[in-house]
Amino acid sequence: MNDFNFDNKTILVVEDTETSIRFFDAALKRTNAKLLFADDGDEAIKMYDENNVDLVLLDLNLFSTSGFDVLKHIREKDKKTPVIVQTAYILSGEEQTSKELGANDFIAKPIKLNQLLQSLNKFLK
Repeated sequence: MNDFNFDNKTILVVEDTETSIRFFDAALKRTNAKLLFADDGDEAIKMYDENNVDLVLLDLNLFSTSGFDVLKHIREKDKKTPVIVQTAYILSGEEQTSKELGANDFIAKPIKLNQLLQSLNKFLK
């Protein structure tokens, strides 16, 4: 776990499920990253625009604005910020669509802690 030190990095977690929010909070607290949480697409866009975000963990299935629309917004503003899509709904071609829209990685729920940390490390080290 000590290998994953993201000090001075800001991660925007876009997630609307309370249990998933608690998981990300607990899992990422030990990385020393600054964590920002948005529980819907509109809030995610606002937080992305108002903060210097190093990486976005993006749930696709959100109320109001969809995760796909959040991803489009981020890519219109910036092609470089890594976006890791995470979702429980992988049967409907969401991984393919996410990649086409510019996602850097895709993680299916339930998320395994080691897989999450390896993916973050790939983009934040």
